[in-house]
Amino acid sequence: MSKPLKLAFLVSLVLNIILIGAILGHLPRYWQRAAPSRQERIEQALRALPDPAQSHIREKFAQIRAADDPLQPQMDAARAEALRLLAAEPFDEAAYDRQISKIDDVREQMFKLTGQAIRRAAKELSPEERRLLADVLRRPTPAS
Repeated sequence: MSKPLKLAFLVSLVLNIILIGAILGHLPRYWQRAAPSRQERIEQALRALPDPAQSHIREKFAQIRAADDPLQPQMDAARAEALRLLAAEPFDEAAYDRQISKIDDVREQMFKLTGQAIRRAAKELSPEERRLLADVLRRPTPAS
């Protein structure tokens, strides 16, 4: 076998081993079932209900989602500023920490608004609908 042919064979062998490794490395992702998103869980839970209840609960979810909309631009601006500070030279650790505190404050306000919207919605829901709301809001357990 000539030297160029041996080299081509060796390169081909190495590339095939790398390809097999990449494929085997990604296989566990395909075997693990991804947890459905909150929106997918909402849709799945709503399908089990009659149409009037579906529309009623969809309306309540829309109200809950809209509760923190007024603060979203403030959160986006705070995050953008934190990223700007993070990339700035020289790095101002104190300014970055202050900005992270602002993000935490806005997040806390958003959490309170969402909680209040959930409370208002729950007052208008039947016990069955409140159980459904609680199930949807519950974080799914991680897949093992």
